[in-house]
Amino acid sequence: MKYKNYYHESPSRQSANFLEDYDHSNHKNSVWNAFLDSGLEGVNDDDFSIIPRLLPESYFPVIEKTCKDITTFMLKLLSLPEKEILAIVPRGPLRDYLIEEMQVLKFRSKRITGSFRFDMAVVGKPDAAHPPQLLEVNEIGFDGLARSSFFQSTLMHLIPDLHKKARALDTAAAEIRNMKRLGTDIARIQYDCYNWDEFYLKMIAEKMGSQLHLVSPKHYKSKIETDFPLLTKEEFVFSKGKVKIGKNLYPDALNMSFAFTLNDLKRDHKLYRDLVSSQVPQYGPFLTSLVASKTILILLSDATLRRKLLGSADKLKYAILPASLLSESVDRVKANPSEFVIKHTDGFGGSQVFMDKEMLSWIARIPKNNQHEWVVQQKTKLNTVDVNGLLSRRKRVICDLGVFIHYDWNGERFTHFEVGGLMSRGTNKGLKVNVSSGGLQIPVMLERGR
Repeated sequence: MKYKNYYHESPSRQSANFLEDYDHSNHKNSVWNAFLDSGLEGVNDDDFSIIPRLLPESYFPVIEKTCKDITTFMLKLLSLPEKEILAIVPRGPLRDYLIEEMQVLKFRSKRITGSFRFDMAVVGKPDAAHPPQLLEVNEIGFDGLARSSFFQSTLMHLIPDLHKKARALDTAAAEIRNMKRLGTDIARIQYDCYNWDEFYLKMIAEKMGSQLHLVSPKHYKSKIETDFPLLTKEEFVFSKGKVKIGKNLYPDALNMSFAFTLNDLKRDHKLYRDLVSSQVPQYGPFLTSLVASKTILILLSDATLRRKLLGSADKLKYAILPASLLSESVDRVKANPSEFVIKHTDGFGGSQVFMDKEMLSWIARIPKNNQHEWVVQQKTKLNTVDVNGLLSRRKRVICDLGVFIHYDWNGERFTHFEVGGLMSRGTNKGLKVNVSSGGLQIPVMLERGR
């Protein structure tokens, strides 16, 4: 890719000189061997930058404030009377099913506890004048949470004195601390397997005095291979607002491990409806799916709604990219395709995100009566950084900023809020930074004294 008018990030000269001593094949071999020796199966499968992205430590309060305002907006929205939520949140397949069939509003609790991953873009110099811009919100089943901690701890171990230069956030520990606000026995619902990220999170939970039980409901009828010894297949029995898993597990909370399509919800409707209507807390409830669809980008860009929910239309003014429904903007998008990106409101993983010529081709296939299911967002130019890939070579890439948010909300305010982790994905092959599209994972740390 050519990076015309993209801002290039770099650490201070002193830190750049320090990291240069590890920007070579010997360090790459050390990282590979450390990953291999960890026993975490699959950790070497995806590309990874052996050198971290260093953001100024002074930029962290800017990230924190921006993310707290976004989270406040979403949780205040979910705490409004049902009629107001129905009027504000645009209709869409998943939204309608959650409200009408699973009745997430009828059975919602005032207390909402869980975590988000905000995919953001730093555009320009990382300082107070350039808050990170929101690209999308991820809730149930998002990836990267525990791997962020593992990657950073590995580099801290392999690069002596890096801890003097930079501070790394322990995302996995922040997640477990927040889970413990609901109790120490959490049942995490899986299908037929788990990945190394989840295995590592379970290890961290046990170190911190909690139990993260990996369970596959018998309702799924999944065949569990011997490769996944930590996953058990159990009967779920709902009675008097509680759930019994297997013979004697009464969890303090339930947590879903994967993102949901509409077909997923329909296929196992009874299980999820029983889960929603039970009195057992959900860590990351289905309710939050109402604000994790792409339509939240439209709501956040509405100055009137920001004034209503945040007390000021100016809050998040520079952190939210203009967004609208495709049904309201199709002519403008066709006239200036290089300025926009379209996203399906219920899509995830980058599979339903389109730009440029591909976007125009896709728009031509969308029936007019389905255009309201697509969101148009203004494009932005993600900063570039220099990386050296474990499975690739030195290169300059565009990168996003994944920010992990941990919250506990009592219906009116936070009883706990934390930005618990940072991680990036980068690519030089296109405008999508997904690892599955040829990108790589980049550990993010905060450079001390800068």
